[in-house]
Amino acid sequence: MARRNVLAGMVLLAIGLGYGVLTAGLPDRSLPGTPGPAFFPWLITAGWLALSTALLVRGLLGGGKNSTDVIEHRIPAQGWPALVGFAAYLLLLPTLGFIVASILFFASLTWLYGERNKLRIVLPAIIIPIVLFYLFTAGFQVLLPRGPWW
Repeated sequence: MARRNVLAGMVLLAIGLGYGVLTAGLPDRSLPGTPGPAFFPWLITAGWLALSTALLVRGLLGGGKNSTDVIEHRIPAQGWPALVGFAAYLLLLPTLGFIVASILFFASLTWLYGERNKLRIVLPAIIIPIVLFYLFTAGFQVLLPRGPWW
């Protein structure tokens, strides 16, 4: 039994249950067939609880490393530039809009984490934000920041 995983699983389950209880009182939309304000918090809660349960079960079954197996832990060097990039993304989002800011953000993260093939950087960086934009605006009717061009 990996005690770290069991402890982390129990703590994360408690936090997830608490989050679920706090979001239980959100109102539903009166329009049929549309996700209401409670949809995304419940989606987050379900994913959180599923992953926390998996971590707890893995710890109880003995999967993972014991704390004596871990030699050293270092923060990856890309962490700080990624955090600065995310802050820049949040600052550029209102002025450039979701699609343009996300294209720049995805392309820079892909390059930061080691991809040097231009096609593998540019193609997903363009396709993913466009798909997400239309999924949220048309599918979920969630307004995302629009750029000055559209």
